Amino acid sequence: MKTLTGKTILAARLLPLLALLLLTPLAALAQKPGGMLYLGTWNRLILVIDEAQMKVVEQIPLQTGTPRDLTLSYDKKKIYVTTWNNSIEVIDIATRKVINHFTLNIGNLPARTTFAGVAPDPTDQFLYTTVQVVNKQIDRFTVEKPKFAVIDLAQKKITKTFDFPKEHDSPFGFMANFRVSPDGKLLYVFKEDVLIFDLQEFKQVDKIELSKPPHPGAFTVRLGGGDDPNEEPGIVTSVFNATDPLVRRAMFGIARLDLASRNLDFAPIGPATTGMTGLRLTPDRKFGYTVAYLGGNRAEPTRRTEFWVFDVAARKLIKKQEFESRSRFFFALSSDGKQIYIYGAGPTIEVYDADTFKQQRVLTFDGDITTQMLVVRPR
Repeated sequence: MKTLTGKTILAARLLPLLALLLLTPLAALAQKPGGMLYLGTWNRLILVIDEAQMKVVEQIPLQTGTPRDLTLSYDKKKIYVTTWNNSIEVIDIATRKVINHFTLNIGNLPARTTFAGVAPDPTDQFLYTTVQVVNKQIDRFTVEKPKFAVIDLAQKKITKTFDFPKEHDSPFGFMANFRVSPDGKLLYVFKEDVLIFDLQEFKQVDKIELSKPPHPGAFTVRLGGGDDPNEEPGIVTSVFNATDPLVRRAMFGIARLDLASRNLDFAPIGPATTGMTGLRLTPDRKFGYTVAYLGGNRAEPTRRTEFWVFDVAARKLIKKQEFESRSRFFFALSSDGKQIYIYGAGPTIEVYDADTFKQQRVLTFDGDITTQMLVVRPR
């Protein structure tokens, strides 16, 4: 009688598995799970939408109020939610639970601490923002000057504040986007120019000049809402407006800023439009998508909206397509770069094919959308 060896037994066990693999279509083996979409609604929920199924798979109730803005942590494991009640909640992405929440209002005093969006530091211990305290007096409200603020997530409060530079000490303060450098030492403020502050002393150490905006309060650099899941770490790629130095004509282009070295590479592309949304990149970072407004402001009947596609390396507009849009909306690109999302204000998301620009479907929810979408790629 022939004795079976260890190799013979192992081969016998592997044969069924090999047969199964041979019978399985290659497309199924190559299929990867889609990303997750996070967005807030008026009924104090954060909806979690599975891109592969295109349906809500989780509803995360908030403790402090209606969500206002969503920001992904540096380690991509948490989401910072700011609410209209001047509060912050922290969601753990793995468990989809709120693991921390607190308000920035000053105790039981008749005062409110309003603040703009937040920028996390690389250690995910602090959030940087701008705040403005409104005090309720017997016969009036008094509004303090806006300041930089450091929010300590462990202590659940503002631990430091710093005055703005005098030239920016206006009633609205820095109504702009923030980013923190990968080493946690610098804060980038994106407004008419890119202002760079040292985070140890909150002193301005550098400025990257772009151009004056077309009207007061307009931003020349458009970062868009949330975080681009396909952006290279430590890099900001964005559309921008500038002025041609020879003929003084408004231009737009694409800028790429390295937050570690402060190097800014930008190139004009064409005449400026009425406005644009933020730029979103495909996973290979070869192409960028945005929506351009032409012919008027959002409320004007003459306004048109177009999808624009750029070759990022060549800094060239390669495709555009007009589409019918609502008067006010947000724009996002799917984690795989194959779908375009048009959503808010309202309870729906319109899904378009990113290649043909044909509308594929419309998702409808129970509550109106209040935040810009956070697209999280599968880990």
